[in-house]
Amino acid sequence: MDFQRVLDKVAPQVLSVAVINLDNIAYNYHKVEDELSKGSIVSAVVKGNSYGFGAVPVSRRLYKEGCRNFFVATIDEGIEIRNVLTDESVRIFVLSGVFENTEDVLLKYKLVPVVNNWVQANIWVKKAKDLNTKLDVVVHVDTGMSRNGFLEDDEQRSRKDILDNLNLLFVMSHLACADDASSEMNKKQLERFKSALKKFDNPMSCLSATNGIFLGKDYQFDMVRPGKAIYGFSIREDMIGIVKPVMDIFSRIVQVNHLKKGDTVGYGSTFIAPHDMTSITLGIGYSDGFMRKFSGFGHGFLGGKKLPMIGRISMDYITLDALEVDEKYLKLGNWVALTHSPDYTVEKWALELGTIPHEITCRLGSRVEKIYIGDI
Repeated sequence: MDFQRVLDKVAPQVLSVAVINLDNIAYNYHKVEDELSKGSIVSAVVKGNSYGFGAVPVSRRLYKEGCRNFFVATIDEGIEIRNVLTDESVRIFVLSGVFENTEDVLLKYKLVPVVNNWVQANIWVKKAKDLNTKLDVVVHVDTGMSRNGFLEDDEQRSRKDILDNLNLLFVMSHLACADDASSEMNKKQLERFKSALKKFDNPMSCLSATNGIFLGKDYQFDMVRPGKAIYGFSIREDMIGIVKPVMDIFSRIVQVNHLKKGDTVGYGSTFIAPHDMTSITLGIGYSDGFMRKFSGFGHGFLGGKKLPMIGRISMDYITLDALEVDEKYLKLGNWVALTHSPDYTVEKWALELGTIPHEITCRLGSRVEKIYIGDI
């Protein structure tokens, strides 16, 4: 697409932007739908500010596409979504569950806690008894992540109280190794999950996030909860291209430097110019989410050239080698692409950095202005 037309509308004082394609988010959501068994529901994981993409605009667009079930990590995230999605048919599930003195907030904003242990179950059961009504709940069972969820011994401890006093919407779990389709852990967790469902009288069920969905029909159950697939990140390396990239990141030139051989760049003087060269400084740094440990990795794109990053990332700036760029492009305020779909996506950058793409997008700071294209 023509990013320049979008960038030309950005206020001149803004130094860095993330351009987010909501039409591609819609495409990716429906792509997941296409993979499902008949009758299985697609929800959406919008925790972490929708993986850094912006929870409110993303949730609004997904609602428009037919999504009615949303997963968040915290109560505050749930409140943010509920304030814009007031439709009674929208269900918002809080993965961290319920804690003492949060019961009334959950009820006020019509948020459903995912109870992860018998202590949380007791809190929610007590509230239901106090109100003399069956409150909605989701039960999370641990099947091998050893992070959140009921252990097998605790399931029996809380099972009767939950079934007698709460409205159990579904039981869920989370796969640890679904990004490796050959892992035996997937089968072990699947069997453990099926066993847990029997203990809770075979209710509705939700096991898989993105990677699990693409392990096949056996892992899909009644509901799936994709996150990274919606945001354009590949399911596995052998499935790149299934979904469309959603975000591209740009930053402005704030300085052009003509270096002499032997000049150094940045803190610690870690880069020494091997010859006379030109460098450019961009107005983005670790305050904006570009971790210092990524120094020397990644590239920028300007004037049809690929510009390697040089020197250390600092709080507000990164520096690129611009020796091969035509001088006409080296003007203060000009935009440099740090990612540029479809050729150099956030995902490809993350692979070079040795991380996952959502670590990059989740870390984007408030100074990186989000620009949305496509219908909200």
